[in-house]
Amino acid sequence: MQYRLSSSPNVSARSFGDEVVAAHFVNGIYYSLLGSAAQIWDGLMAGVALETIVARMAPLSDADAADFAAAANRLVETLLAEQLIEPAPDAQATAWQPVPGADGPYGLPALERFTDMEDLLQLDPVHDVEEMGWPHANPAPAR
Repeated sequence: MQYRLSSSPNVSARSFGDEVVAAHFVNGIYYSLLGSAAQIWDGLMAGVALETIVARMAPLSDADAADFAAAANRLVETLLAEQLIEPAPDAQATAWQPVPGADGPYGLPALERFTDMEDLLQLDPVHDVEEMGWPHANPAPAR
């Protein structure tokens, strides 16, 4: 199966090499994918099938291949549940190869979820701010 970034305008993601940061502006949650999870994300965004990604990534991990595959599948299920990605059966894959870990073999992929900035991420920068502008939230926004 192939995937792509959610088509929702409320979802954004950026790859910083060894980390991917994604945000869902409706629920106010942001996410971090490090190491093997960032590599899997980059493969998914390149339109590469998950099975191919796992086959290329598992040898770069210190985990058992079956455990790595199961963790990669759980990661994708979580990304789908969090509405960060969506199926893309028509995706055209581009060239992608995983990059070996700079600090040695990768561990199991995982998604970190952060809720500490919910209020700011959900803030409407046009309507919910004071005259001073963003990020100064208006205590009683007009809705």
